[in-house]
Amino acid sequence: MKKYRLDLHIHSVLSPCADILMTPGNIIKEAEKKGINIISITDHNVFGNVESAIKIAEEKDITVLPGIEVQSREEIHLLSYFNSLKDLKEYGKIIYEGLEGIKNDEEKFGAQILVDKNDEFVGKEEKLLLNSTKYSVEELVKITYQNNGIPVPSHAERSFGIIQNLGFIPGDLEISFVEMNFHKTYEDYLKEFPYLKKYKLLKNSDSHYLNQIKPTMEIYLDEKPNSEKFFSYLKSHKIEEYLL
Repeated sequence: MKKYRLDLHIHSVLSPCADILMTPGNIIKEAEKKGINIISITDHNVFGNVESAIKIAEEKDITVLPGIEVQSREEIHLLSYFNSLKDLKEYGKIIYEGLEGIKNDEEKFGAQILVDKNDEFVGKEEKLLLNSTKYSVEELVKITYQNNGIPVPSHAERSFGIIQNLGFIPGDLEISFVEMNFHKTYEDYLKEFPYLKKYKLLKNSDSHYLNQIKPTMEIYLDEKPNSEKFFSYLKSHKIEEYLL
């Protein structure tokens, strides 16, 4: 079996809140330097730099899981992960259509930069990405499943998190995984939010700067994983066996 270290919540220069150095190539170099084998670039409401990241990573011992972080109309952030770039693109088209056409103000929000497979700037996304889509969090979960993805509420107890915004996780929301900030222990989380027992918790860096990227989870597999294999592993293991 091979050990894989992961960080599945990283923002590239396409997210206006990310640092200008957060190009896919720089992200992959940083991951390699820190012994991370699997990453996911999860930009706000778009996927434009994921394909470039996948191509750059082909020359390295790093897997890029296709991902995205979407903001619901309740201002809740939801990560969605896919096995294929095709499925991510189909999901991403729906998300983009549901995003209001407000033009980005670079001076106020930051640049939204697209990068090619050579890690060179090739364009900018003009539509403001730091905005809510028209979809509810329930609708986003359903659309994720319809496109063969796995939905994970982001940093649930923090700003734009489902617990922070709603005060709880709806019991009928069809999710199996929740990302927490992990500023406290798992046991402390269960004391505060007992209903978290029914979910597998994820820990990621939510990096906006290169120095924030770090291994946050560790798994052991016989073969190179995709999203399905990774989440299947989590379902069959205790939290303390994969969190770092």
